[in-house]
Amino acid sequence: MHARTWLVGLAMAMGVLPARASEPCRWPAAMPSPAVVLVGEIHGTDQAPAFVGELACAAAAEGTAVTVALEISAREQARLDAYLASAGTPDARAALLAGPFWTRSTQDGRSSTAMLALLERLRRLHADGRRIAVIAVDEERAGTRDVGMAEHITRAVHPGGRVIALLGNVHASQRLGRPNLPDYAPAGYLLRTLAPLGVRVGARGGEAWVCAPTCGVLAVGDQRVGDGPIGYAAGDRAQSGYDGSYTVSLYTASLPAVGLDRQTAGQSPALR
Repeated sequence: MHARTWLVGLAMAMGVLPARASEPCRWPAAMPSPAVVLVGEIHGTDQAPAFVGELACAAAAEGTAVTVALEISAREQARLDAYLASAGTPDARAALLAGPFWTRSTQDGRSSTAMLALLERLRRLHADGRRIAVIAVDEERAGTRDVGMAEHITRAVHPGGRVIALLGNVHASQRLGRPNLPDYAPAGYLLRTLAPLGVRVGARGGEAWVCAPTCGVLAVGDQRVGDGPIGYAAGDRAQSGYDGSYTVSLYTASLPAVGLDRQTAGQSPALR
């Protein structure tokens, strides 16, 4: 089952399956649409990157300039720009995936087939004439990663435009502090003056590609924020750090876009 999930995700990322970029897309019912949206995810699922792709498509449908901010190494920015402007050929895809972020010895879900599929969808939207930009916001500065993410996102905010950021659910939270770290200020909290909408992607369970610390497909429990239905539901920011949640039925794991054999070598069967 895991191999099949990975193959489907890879096929989507490579454009083997039918493209959806030109098809109608819709902003979720009841979900506000401010200038800045922070989406919090568990890295390594198919659902969160697909949700961000749908948001970007809907936000850009009326000619609005949309910037998608991703928790990817800022060193990859030139490769992202080149891919967005490319025709999505195998050579263009290979050039993108040759970057050190995609070829690290340990690949977490930020460099998954679902993230590659998101970039491909954004590229197709851009090619269709949508005003789409992609920025990599992780400066990888030890101890100040959230500061760097907040700085990149702040610089991307322009009058009349929209910013949609996909970050790990700790970084996207707008609540100060974590257990045993009362002064921890996540990027979402640092961006509070921009009045962003914080949305956490939850599920009733499923699987994710998790590195903790070894990497593999692991079952995850109920990740819902409250007891909301499938789709968007408003929440309590003071309690959860998010203004609402977008709930899917189940997570499916998204495996690394590059180097799967290296990831699973030597691991126990439970992690494969």
